[in-house]
Amino acid sequence: MGGVQMMLVLAALTLLSILVLSLNRAKLFSDEQLSQAEYMMEATAVGQTLINDIHTKEFDAATATDPNADVSAFTAPRSLGHGWWESYPNFNDVDDYNRLRTTISTPRAGSFTLACRVHYVDPAQPNTPLGVRTRTKRITVSVTSPFLNDPVTLVSYKSY
Repeated sequence: MGGVQMMLVLAALTLLSILVLSLNRAKLFSDEQLSQAEYMMEATAVGQTLINDIHTKEFDAATATDPNADVSAFTAPRSLGHGWWESYPNFNDVDDYNRLRTTISTPRAGSFTLACRVHYVDPAQPNTPLGVRTRTKRITVSVTSPFLNDPVTLVSYKSY
């Protein structure tokens, strides 16, 4: 084997090595994307389950006892959250979930931390929390996990 042939063999082996490394990198990236998608779907399902639970509750403590309650009887914006006598998961109205932080374990995807915020909003500007009582509440659930690159945030509204 001459020097030229040896150089051609080395060049071919180098190109083959680069190709194999590129294929492995693409495979690893694909596997990571697949895992992230699975964790995101599970996080969305866990968050949606909490939102579904919240939507089964009364709009406000005042509406639980009086279906015709006036807006002025609703919980004050600064008082949104559960009372000292209430504990999750036995809340009775939407605003009890304000500042809730809980961990949910799943068999396949591990543990997820859920953080919930509840604000009064104007239906015409639903992304802006208000400091006054209204007939619409915005529910924001943020789901995090050590396996997720970014938190999953779900938003829902409940009106009365």
